[in-house]
Amino acid sequence: MSQSNRFGSRRSDAVFRLPPGEVLKGFPTYPEAQALVAKLINEGVQASALSIVGSDVTLVERVIGRMGYGRAALSSAMSGSWLGLVAGLVFVVVSPEDFVTPILAGLLIGAGAGMVVGMILFTVSKGPLRNFRSVQHVIAKQYDVVVASAVHQAALAAMKAGPDSEAS
Repeated sequence: MSQSNRFGSRRSDAVFRLPPGEVLKGFPTYPEAQALVAKLINEGVQASALSIVGSDVTLVERVIGRMGYGRAALSSAMSGSWLGLVAGLVFVVVSPEDFVTPILAGLLIGAGAGMVVGMILFTVSKGPLRNFRSVQHVIAKQYDVVVASAVHQAALAAMKAGPDSEAS
């Protein structure tokens, strides 16, 4: 099954395919693969010939806390106060004779408006199964550094060069 590209760009098609080439080395963590790629680039390997490919990808959602009306009100008030602060600073720039009043008014009005909007959104979107806050991460079990076939030998030599050489 092929996917069509709405915008007709060949470059974006290449982004969504596995990169051609050979696996240089596999790592259990992404930072280790990044370190090898950085080393190869520093040794003169062409950056566009390198890719990091994660395999056996898993979505992990970590629950970080309970979400209730109080938490929703507080976080929405904080977001709204930032918007109010920006609005207050704009008023200070427009009329610089009073500095404190527009900033405080912006903070308070923004916090109040943010809290009201946040509570409405939380009430509307709250289902019986979504009473928690979470963060999602996509992780892989293996990260392979893939190099284009044309520069594979140069990448092998660069990988073995230097004081912090990686063993194959």
